[in-house]
Amino acid sequence: MRKFVIDIYKLSSKVHHYEFDIDDTFFSHFEQDLVDAGSLIAKIELEKNDSFLVMEVKITGTVQLICDRSLDKFQYPLDEMRRVIFKYGDEEQELDHDVVMITSETQQINVGQYIFEFVGLAVPMKKLHPRFTESDEEFGALVYQSNKSQDSVLETDPRWSKLNELKKNQKI
Repeated sequence: MRKFVIDIYKLSSKVHHYEFDIDDTFFSHFEQDLVDAGSLIAKIELEKNDSFLVMEVKITGTVQLICDRSLDKFQYPLDEMRRVIFKYGDEEQELDHDVVMITSETQQINVGQYIFEFVGLAVPMKKLHPRFTESDEEFGALVYQSNKSQDSVLETDPRWSKLNELKKNQKI
């Protein structure tokens, strides 16, 4: 993971470009079971200023996921773009999901942790093998939709028809 550490104290105030290859060994450093294999490229553009740093991360490639329905492995394409702003302050803390405060004594930033988090955010919550996409739409139509409208159900029952007549005659 040492290759994912950027020494920011050595950088001059301008835009710097980095490129990292992400493979299975990268994911093995993290204790998780969301993603355990993949082939990605992370391109980082780091702009250093006197009072802050802006890091833009573009991640492209594929990760191997396990289908929630069939437990088959499949390749999921990723094309993710994220931005993090590092502000200088009194203490190190995360101010927002994309704003981090660092001290002026901070010498390094581990971008590997950010890359891993961005990959995790790009993975869908419902992981379905591509062969299930068409059948999933049909299944969703059966579960969430009905062919009969409520009015037709009400008209078929004679008890409801009498009540509907009272409702129509009533002035609201």
